[in-house]
Amino acid sequence: MDQPLPNRLRHASKILSLSMLIMGMCGIIYEYNLGVLGNNLMGSSYEQIFVVIGIMMFAMGIGAVLQRRVVGHLVDRFIAIEFALGFLGGIATVVVYTAFVETLSYSVVLFSFAFAIGLLIGLEIPLAIRINTEFSRSLPVNLSDILAMDYVGSLLGAILFAYVLLAHVSIARIGVALGIVNTLLGLLVLVFFWPLVRRKRLLSVACILSLATLGGSFSYIDGWMGQLEQRCFEDPIVYRETTKYQHLILTDRDEVLKFYINGHLQFSSKDEAIYHELLVHVPMALAPHRERVLILGGGDGLALREVLKYGDVKSVTLVDIDPAVTRLASSQADLIRLNQAAFHDARVCVLAAEGVAPGERVTVTQSTKIASQLLDDREYELADISVFNVDADRFIREIGEDYDVVIVDFPDPKTVEVAKLFSVEFYRSLAKKLAPGALCSIQASSPYAARKVFLCIGKSLRTAGLTALPYHDTVPSFGDWGWYLAWSGGPEPEAMRARLRGVDRIPAPTTYLTPKVVAAAFVFGKSSLAEMDELQANTRMRPAVVRYYRQAWQ
Repeated sequence: MDQPLPNRLRHASKILSLSMLIMGMCGIIYEYNLGVLGNNLMGSSYEQIFVVIGIMMFAMGIGAVLQRRVVGHLVDRFIAIEFALGFLGGIATVVVYTAFVETLSYSVVLFSFAFAIGLLIGLEIPLAIRINTEFSRSLPVNLSDILAMDYVGSLLGAILFAYVLLAHVSIARIGVALGIVNTLLGLLVLVFFWPLVRRKRLLSVACILSLATLGGSFSYIDGWMGQLEQRCFEDPIVYRETTKYQHLILTDRDEVLKFYINGHLQFSSKDEAIYHELLVHVPMALAPHRERVLILGGGDGLALREVLKYGDVKSVTLVDIDPAVTRLASSQADLIRLNQAAFHDARVCVLAAEGVAPGERVTVTQSTKIASQLLDDREYELADISVFNVDADRFIREIGEDYDVVIVDFPDPKTVEVAKLFSVEFYRSLAKKLAPGALCSIQASSPYAARKVFLCIGKSLRTAGLTALPYHDTVPSFGDWGWYLAWSGGPEPEAMRARLRGVDRIPAPTTYLTPKVVAAAFVFGKSSLAEMDELQANTRMRPAVVRYYRQAWQ
């Protein structure tokens, strides 16, 4: 053994500790990235993320047991594991998505990758400890050096994923980038421990091939994923983006726009007017005052479009958690046409209000040509529109203003994080923000296909102390769809029904809604609402509506 070897290996513990820091970061991000992929494909984040993490932790335990059988040439095996981990982690996203597109058992493929990556992580940590035994002063120091850096790396990885990567990088590129980092880490260990490595040529070739494959993939992976994703949609995709909160897809065929979130259709321009006119004009037509309007959700601007048809509206507050949705709706030409330049219509301001931080402005610096053309003949340009990109639950709890009309346009409650927006606690907070005589409309899923979901929302409203009347109509893209008209105090249900029957005109231009349609919407079949008393109300601590949703749609 030549003389430089002892001096070089004096820093072996530091190199191994640095390796564990990087491996800890990569390991936790692998878990989260696969979990987010499962959410985007299956639309059930609370299940997929938890199951993926659980499988990986279980596999890590198995790897920790199996490492006892790894003997001889530990440095070689450690480097090989790094290369294998980098390659598997790098290709996982595109392989899983390919299985999804080809209608294979993609969940099995997803969980298999989670298991394989967890197994390799479970092998590498004990091997690093065993290698470091030769260079550490004692066993306690060895364990603290390796394990502490792994835990610190996990924290750093979680922060990096949540606040940087997920918001700015596609999940496919995140996977490939992690694979490159893991491979480079293996290369670092290979170079540093070069005198101790037995299979230098084999590992060098493996490193070169892995880096070449992953490096080449990094530049083209988004294009490949786009081509794969297009095969999942019958209409051409004109916009796609994975944000911190969700995966957005906009398609266009023969001037029919369709907008998807996590693979679920949100609207079709062919019939969205039916949905949004019933959502907006029912409370707006009946409310004694409508100067101050609150829209919760509705970042596409379509509900806002309908609200701004009322000349007596003085202020509109729109709350949507994802700035990417409001940004898209205010900048994409076809969406601007569809929402009739709603976000360009008036002075768009952002107001701080009792602890709720103002959100991101959704206006563009200069109004687009399309928006200017659409606004030329508009008569309702007086409303102040405030846009908050914050969680609606937090907004309702912290805002101090009261509203005359509230439009609640949240996605279906298929996950726990969305279910809280349909909870008794949320509705109680909402009731406190209703001005005297105020009315509220709530999107409530399908009373036919998801009857228990629909009824659970109604029971939750009533448990919260609100009076609620259900109504429904057929939206061709979705089938029979339902809403609730809710208010606090005020008239009894029968008195409100009488007011509904007395509506002789809709005080704003519509393309579908008429007074007769409004009256018919509040009529249900004989047994349609009979189960409500038997169902559980939805609460934060017991999200029953998620269970009912799964029963209806799976």
